[in-house]
Amino acid sequence: MHSSREIPGALTLSHCNRRTLLQTASLVLPAIATIGARSVAHAAELKHARLNVTENPFGPSPAAKRAIAQSISQAAYYVEDEHALRDIIGKRENLPREKVALSNGSLDALSLLCTDIGLTGHIIAPQPGYSTHLSYAARRGVKTRFVPLKKHQVDLAAMKNDINAETALVYLCNPNNPTGQMIPHDQLTAFCRDVAKNIPVIIDEAYFELLPAAMQQTMASLVQSDLDIIVTRTFSKVYGMAGLRIGYVLAQPARVRQLYGLTTTSRNQPGYAAAMACLGDEHYLAGAIEYLKTCRNMLYKICDENKLSYLESQGTFVYIDTERSASAVKEALAQRGVDIRTFDAPGYETWIRVGTATPEELKFFQKTLPAVLAAVSGSPKHG
Repeated sequence: MHSSREIPGALTLSHCNRRTLLQTASLVLPAIATIGARSVAHAAELKHARLNVTENPFGPSPAAKRAIAQSISQAAYYVEDEHALRDIIGKRENLPREKVALSNGSLDALSLLCTDIGLTGHIIAPQPGYSTHLSYAARRGVKTRFVPLKKHQVDLAAMKNDINAETALVYLCNPNNPTGQMIPHDQLTAFCRDVAKNIPVIIDEAYFELLPAAMQQTMASLVQSDLDIIVTRTFSKVYGMAGLRIGYVLAQPARVRQLYGLTTTSRNQPGYAAAMACLGDEHYLAGAIEYLKTCRNMLYKICDENKLSYLESQGTFVYIDTERSASAVKEALAQRGVDIRTFDAPGYETWIRVGTATPEELKFFQKTLPAVLAAVSGSPKHG
């Protein structure tokens, strides 16, 4: 956790070589300049900042944009054959097609699988943690037993101890949302190897591209075994395509069949085409990741200016301790046109999650926050 000190994670020549800097800058600088120009032009009229979501305003890659435009000629037709993209994904992960499924973003897969599997017992998940799909499952009668974090980290030992004969599924997000903390790879691997022998484990890797040495942090390699591991990923976050609704699942063939048996819609042409075009585009990813780091650093700076503690994040968001009622801060920000998100969790009643958004929106947040903190300073810390 950090407060009022040098911004962590700042890019220096010790962190990457000159070639990487130049390649990254070729994507990042034009994007920031474009958004920055728009910020200057519209700063006076900006009245709303959407910081409650975790989108990536860097946007799709150039190749994805071209593919989207070209896909219009196919807009009259359903995507009837998903094999090409499944095969590309399978080749990257050293998995056969039978272990790869596509989804409309990762949320559809998470919601459908958590509900279907969870109906046989209950789900175990960390708290605070991403729970939109768990709320979907709850509306259909599935119960979730939440396990508190320990020093802001997912407590794998406590989660394992909470498993009993009624546990149907374990859910984890890595990095965790909203804390942005990465679960140590060795610990997560050991947990999955042990638990998934008897109980399915979902690893939500929505932000995994942002992890250091990402391909070495994923749990996808465990799907190569017979373990009941379900890895979900999406193009909505780092790939900047939240509006195109495309994601994928890596799992045992039985789980792939289970998901497809629950799915009622096919893929959309633009999303499918864009995913085909940009998956694994390392040059683009370097630019998108550096852009997101720049936005995160802006949030760290805002926290430092207001003497607020925060957690260094590996996601497209930052978790901030306002030292005030989070609900009161959220309401006060909303009244001034800034949307943020709070999570119900014991011990985190003063924390808010702020999305990376655009520099324009972050500047609006920067301008708005001091007055909000002053307005709710008399609020109780917990409530």
